[in-house]
Amino acid sequence: MRILSLDTSFSFLNFSVIDEGKVIFLCYMDNSKKTLENLPKVLADYKIRPQDYDAFAVSVGVGYLTSVRIGITFIKGWAYLFNKPVVGYENLELMAKHTHTNFPKIPCLKVSHTIFYRIVEEDKISEIKTAKECPSQGYVISLKDHAIEGSNVVLEFFPFSAYGGIYAYEKLSSGYKGDDLFLLEPLYVKS
Repeated sequence: MRILSLDTSFSFLNFSVIDEGKVIFLCYMDNSKKTLENLPKVLADYKIRPQDYDAFAVSVGVGYLTSVRIGITFIKGWAYLFNKPVVGYENLELMAKHTHTNFPKIPCLKVSHTIFYRIVEEDKISEIKTAKECPSQGYVISLKDHAIEGSNVVLEFFPFSAYGGIYAYEKLSSGYKGDDLFLLEPLYVKS
């Protein structure tokens, strides 16, 4: 199974190609162009065509709502037109799952001036919470560009699309038919 996974949550454009559960291509671009302006051109430059994939994966956030909405709408359009499944994934959950540190893990992402986070224990995960600062009663995971004070683990880069594509592959391989295209939306969290 070949999956195209797309993350447009922040100022960067990040997409991956997953083939039989392995990342075979990863593209990360950080530039000043807006997602809607950049996405079709970049995909065309890399000869990414929807008919070459069996399924799609897309980030539902957290992130900048307009950018997330553009990525979701783009992938939903391809999935609908080519009758292929799509699986949405959430960035904070991926950060917690794929960053090795002690529990409780607290993955944090900054959107404008608000920090979005979850508290992850070995056997449970909290709802998404917001604050002006990340809580300090655990092991805080953040991205370098987000400059979150008190972070225990600061990641230079996190390939959301790669881990999201692997997540989609695992779900689809276990028999999942994909998300309902009409219900797949960005995460809406009140701050």
